Amino acid sequence: MVSEISRKQAKILGIKLDSTSKARVLRFVRTRHKKFLIVTLNPEIVMRAQEDRKLAGILNSADLVLPDGTGLAQAAKFLGLPNSENVFFRPIILFLQGIIIGLATFFKRDWLFHSFNLIKGRELFLELCKLANKKRWRVFLLGGENGVAGETKQVLKRNLKRVEIEALDGPMLNLAANPVSKKDRKIEDQVVSAINKFKPHLLFVAFGAPKQEKWLSKWLPKLNIGGAMVVGGAFNYIAGHSKLPPAWIEEIGLEWTWRLIAEPWRLRRVLRAFPAFPLRVFWFKLNTP
Repeated sequence: MVSEISRKQAKILGIKLDSTSKARVLRFVRTRHKKFLIVTLNPEIVMRAQEDRKLAGILNSADLVLPDGTGLAQAAKFLGLPNSENVFFRPIILFLQGIIIGLATFFKRDWLFHSFNLIKGRELFLELCKLANKKRWRVFLLGGENGVAGETKQVLKRNLKRVEIEALDGPMLNLAANPVSKKDRKIEDQVVSAINKFKPHLLFVAFGAPKQEKWLSKWLPKLNIGGAMVVGGAFNYIAGHSKLPPAWIEEIGLEWTWRLIAEPWRLRRVLRAFPAFPLRVFWFKLNTP
């Protein structure tokens, strides 16, 4: 467990979350003397973890599990509201609570986020890179496809002159985070060797969930690094391959709609976040004494 950081913890569908600030996370990374793992969580990953016990275990054992998604704040607030002991009235009361939470997303955000702070993974990634630049640390970017890690490196180096950065695409992995071919097993060995030779203070892995979490869980004890963080599609945004949603869409928590419009092939993933996730949370509370 982490003792160097002030945080509030919550649990949603059996998965822990740490609510804290970016400043405190940066302080934790800056003063940490033991290897650490930071994961970012959104409703889609929580839903994956319901069917994947290994992923759930990895998330719950990470040093920091940072909520990245308005749906998690909504769920935490909803689960924290009083539950009716009357079995007959409970569904009605929970439905009304859900309506209140939904309206608060647009009209009462201070109340909704009062005790639950979201941290965007891509924003934290950039802040950690700035910290690395200030400290003259070494950073390793791993993952993405078609050279996007290398492109991200070039973008970062335009403004961050003092940080040392290495970047590799890495192997193709299956959902168990195992290389899909002999060629990819060889690439994986080369990646591990390159990381250990470079000895980065920070390793950022962008294989996508659940591959990145499982890959780091498997290799973290053997990696000569200061700490690691999973970053999902952050490289794509930094390199300009994916478009960021307008600020007003992020502000009202409808980033999932932007992703669906910009990348319609994500439909299945988006449906895990909405409506499957809120329905699962509703059902969980409905059946909780």
